[in-house]
Amino acid sequence: MMTFKNAVINVVASVSLIGCAINVSPSAFFYQDVQKKPVDTTKLHAAIQRDRTSAGITRVEVKNEAGLILRGVAVSYPDPIVNIVFFADNRMPVSENNSVIHRLGKLPANILWLDYQGVGASDKAKDLSINAIKQDALTQFDYVESAFDASIPTIVHGRGIGSYFASYVAANRKIDALVLDGAFNNISDLIANMVPGFSNSFTNMKLHDEVHSMQIAPILRHYEGPLWLVVGEEDKITPYPISQQLLEDAASIDKYISVIPGATHNATLKSDYAIEQYKQFLARFTQ
Repeated sequence: MMTFKNAVINVVASVSLIGCAINVSPSAFFYQDVQKKPVDTTKLHAAIQRDRTSAGITRVEVKNEAGLILRGVAVSYPDPIVNIVFFADNRMPVSENNSVIHRLGKLPANILWLDYQGVGASDKAKDLSINAIKQDALTQFDYVESAFDASIPTIVHGRGIGSYFASYVAANRKIDALVLDGAFNNISDLIANMVPGFSNSFTNMKLHDEVHSMQIAPILRHYEGPLWLVVGEEDKITPYPISQQLLEDAASIDKYISVIPGATHNATLKSDYAIEQYKQFLARFTQ
C-alpha cells in the first residue's frame, strides 16, 4: 500500500514549477487510484472471529450530488455507545484498513466508512475537486443520521487528511463530538513536514484555491462542541505542537488532547492506550 509520504512525494513529481514557486493542485496532492477495487471485508471478518465477538457488516453504496457512487461499509458492534462517521487519511481505502474498524468497534460503536471518490471501491470523477469531496462528507454524515441508532451520540472522526473533512462536517452539521487524529492545519506545512528538503528548495508553494482552503484552525475557532485530539508521540508528519496549537485555537471548553506513547503518524489507533483514552473521552458525554 502506498503510504501518505509516498503520496506527498508524488506532488514533487506532478507539480508545475513557476519561478521559485510550485503549483499544488488537488489532483497533485490528493491521491486517487487508477482503477476501482471491490470492497473487501475478509480481514474484518477474521478479526471478529478471532476475538470471539460479533458485528453486523453491511456493504454500503451512497450516491453523491454528482451521481457518483461512494462505497464502503457500515459495521455495528453489540451494545454500541456511539455512532462514528470516519474520514480516512490520504490513500487509506477501507478494504486495506479493516483493522482500524475493528479497533473502533471495541469502544463499542457503529461505524460508517466510505472510500473517497476515486479511492478504493468508490467511483471516480473526471476532474478531482476538494469541494466535491467536502460535499461528499456531508452526504456521508447525513446517511448515518438516517441509518444508525439516533438514540446514541453521533461523532465525526478524521484521520490525517480526513481531519479536515471531519472538521468541515462539524462546521456544517450538528454533531455530538469531533475527533481529530493526527491532524494538520494547512497543506503547505504538511508538505514541509513530509519532504523537508523539497520545501527548502523553493521560495513558496502556490496552492490551488481548494487546497489553500484546507485549514482546520479557522473552523475550530467557531466549534464549541466536545473535541478530542490524538497524536502519536513519534509523529513527524503532524507532530504534537500542531495538535496543541489546534487545541488552543478551538472555541470548545470541552477539549482534550492525548499523546500516544511510541506511536508514529499511522499508528495511533493500534495502541490499547489510545482506545482507553477514546473511551474516557466518550464517557464525558455518553453517560
